[in-house]
Amino acid sequence: AYTITFHNPTGSRLEGVLVQPIPAGTVLSGFTMTAGGKTLKGELLEAGQAATIYENIVRQMRDPGLLELVGERMIRARVFPIEPNSDIVVRLTLAQTLERSGELYSLRVPMRSAAMSGSVTRGASARIVVTAADPIGSINSSLSGVKIARKGEREATVTYDTDAAAGGDLDLFYSLRRGALSASVLQFKETGEDGFFLVSLSPKAEAGPGETVPKDILFVVDRSGSMEEGGKMTQAKAALSYCIRKLDDQDRFAIVDFATGVNLFESSLSAGTEANKARALRYVSKLEASGGTNIQAALAEGLPLLAEHPGRMSMVFFLTDGLPTVGETRVEELLRQAAAKNKSLGARLFTFGVGSDVNTLFLDKLAEANRGARGYVGAGEDIEVKVSALYQKVAKPAMTDVKLDWRGVEVSELYPRPVGDLFYGGELMMMGRFHGGGRGTLVVTGKAAGKPVRFEYPVALHGESGGESFLPRLWANRKVAHELDGIRLTGRADPEVVASIVKLAKRYGIVTPYTSFLITEEGAGAGNLNGVRQMEALRRDAFDSGFSGGGVLAARAQKASLGLSAVRGAAMAAPGAAGSAASAMEADARQELRDKGIAAVPTRSIGAKTFYFRNGVWEDGALDEGQGLKTRGIRYLGDEYFELLKRHPGIGQYLSLGARVVVVVNGTAYRIGE
Repeated sequence: AYTITFHNPTGSRLEGVLVQPIPAGTVLSGFTMTAGGKTLKGELLEAGQAATIYENIVRQMRDPGLLELVGERMIRARVFPIEPNSDIVVRLTLAQTLERSGELYSLRVPMRSAAMSGSVTRGASARIVVTAADPIGSINSSLSGVKIARKGEREATVTYDTDAAAGGDLDLFYSLRRGALSASVLQFKETGEDGFFLVSLSPKAEAGPGETVPKDILFVVDRSGSMEEGGKMTQAKAALSYCIRKLDDQDRFAIVDFATGVNLFESSLSAGTEANKARALRYVSKLEASGGTNIQAALAEGLPLLAEHPGRMSMVFFLTDGLPTVGETRVEELLRQAAAKNKSLGARLFTFGVGSDVNTLFLDKLAEANRGARGYVGAGEDIEVKVSALYQKVAKPAMTDVKLDWRGVEVSELYPRPVGDLFYGGELMMMGRFHGGGRGTLVVTGKAAGKPVRFEYPVALHGESGGESFLPRLWANRKVAHELDGIRLTGRADPEVVASIVKLAKRYGIVTPYTSFLITEEGAGAGNLNGVRQMEALRRDAFDSGFSGGGVLAARAQKASLGLSAVRGAAMAAPGAAGSAASAMEADARQELRDKGIAAVPTRSIGAKTFYFRNGVWEDGALDEGQGLKTRGIRYLGDEYFELLKRHPGIGQYLSLGARVVVVVNGTAYRIGE
């Protein structure tokens, strides 16, 4: 059901026009619109009729905003009169059969505004309740800002709110799990190019008796003097106490607290009994901050406590707020020693950096080399919230050492690498490219409760164009993050890798330290030279040794580091969540540039394309890589303009940008102008 409100803020009567797109396969079962005590009627128009009306409105009003809706059915209604300072509420009730591909179901909720020129769209919101007879596996959306709350295994509530006109429809995807592990695949392909895919693996929401992998957990917490500042020690103790309370009976744990020296809760692992947890909580409550930071001794004394035990999963939670100041302080030597001690253990090492004076490069490498993940807590952020959130995700391992093998289909450029582990209530996602399409088998192997497990799923990758258009940009973000991580962790920037980063960044509008082409200097007459120089300073600062100290990006380095790592180990975010993370990363990057007096070129992402606003023209990002492209000029709102729209209905979403647009379709760059 949809509720649409027309508001008249003026002192005069106004007339409105409702133009609401309706997805294919949807049946209108109810339409009410009350004005002055009278119920008005609307009409449902099929795609052909709707296209003519869309075109006529565009011709009359010289406003291309409706062109993105061409090819869809619509509901049209005259809304009159809207009395001064009053509202008219329209309610639509629709019935729709969900599309199904294998075990994956999809639902499209129209969120785009079809407002006329001069009107203002105040925003949109959606609430969707998914209920199923079988357990729900993966559930995600293409829009950032979507929130998903599960209630048991067979119900989930999806909510979305935006203060502005929505940039696209809300596409919801979910799978049903009819075994121990569900698998679903989304895909997208453009003519003449390799396709994109996203595979999602989902175990049960909760582990059954005997299904959880027993854990050996080492908690390593910094109690140096600087931890006393800003209540960090109090928060760290609260976070550690939370983790201890959540231990299962079959788990074992150890606590190492360090400053200039090192203390141990016990000289060996303790069972997760209520009595031992109570003793550990009393121990934690007495921790006090003082002294230096001896990371070498903490790892040297802590890691040997995790002796190798078949059928158990070893984890390390390492929290620090500073640089090593006592004992070994060389980053490479500390990494070498940690790797040597952990080689036979195979412990997953999760690092948390607190505050701004942290060697993020060291913590990144420590987590990367030991199959973990890293997190950072900025000034004023709550340590307990960050640590407990990650602990909740990784506390219940369902499968470890997960591997994916594709048989019968040609895939490449897979991310994240390595795949990682799979946890109850979470999801593991992998993205990649495919060539040619076809049918094959996805083989998933790993260990569950210490025993080898194997699952096989049929896969059909289509060779024709179409699919979920958000996938190319999501894949590009993950590939760029992977490459930037490699540069940061190795300190080497291979020219071919940098060229690949720039190519993807230009096509998909991704902000990176290498895309200075996106930057113009604010202020008349300033020219671009200062902007380029400052961008070079940003670039150097972004890749200095560990982001530590006072550089331009030091305050935001931890967020950048965490953002780049998000695609690697955990892999539990849905596309909507990933989109949010990517949006937050770009917002931080753009804010950093604004702080330096540098403005990013306006960009718009529509479908699988990104457009840049240069010299009054919206230009397709594919234009920069299109050597050998044919070029064709077309007059805005002329006959050829609408003929182009009829030949390529999908182009309407790009033409809706305005009167001056350059868009690349099937090897031809169409230049729209007046």
